[in-house]
Amino acid sequence: ACQFLGNTHAALGDPKKALGFFEDYERLGKDLHKAHPNNVAFKNSLAIAYLKLGNIHAALGNSEKALGFFEDSQRLEKDLHKAHPNNVAFKNSLAIACSKLGTIHLERGNLDQALGFFEDYERLEKDLHEAHPANVAFKKSLALARAKLGLTYEALNDLEKARGCYQRSHTLLAELVKQSPQSVEFKNNLDRVNAKLDEM
Repeated sequence: ACQFLGNTHAALGDPKKALGFFEDYERLGKDLHKAHPNNVAFKNSLAIAYLKLGNIHAALGNSEKALGFFEDSQRLEKDLHKAHPNNVAFKNSLAIACSKLGTIHLERGNLDQALGFFEDYERLEKDLHEAHPANVAFKKSLALARAKLGLTYEALNDLEKARGCYQRSHTLLAELVKQSPQSVEFKNNLDRVNAKLDEM
């Protein structure tokens, strides 16, 4: 219940209220994981709680706290993915944690660290997309991973690599827009990548 109440308040634009519920969710998750360390569901639930807290602290501008929670989430998801490499949900959750860590490091100017996390994000989403080519969410995530790599290479002044990443992102986003022309999100993402390519 705490997770869903937190999600609701976050969606309603009240991150401070959401924070309290996610803190309760994390506390309960920690207790369950500590009491049953080999229970996969409890471990995954705690990883999700850390991710939610990271998102809320990022939204509140607490990047240091957000970074810590994203690191905790990634550590647990890495364990789960290693123990269950064929579990699609664990692989995707690890990819999301890598994306969050890359974004925080990019915002903080830690470009080499951001690059490493975005490379992991792209690799995991590429695996997921290739294994499930009809899954729109994996295709979108792969496109976004490549755009994030483009931003990072651009910040590192490697414009050739940045352009290549933006072009690969553009290809996927153009396919998504063609498949779902009514999607404002896909169109906006494509417009952003097109703007980057035009600048170069």
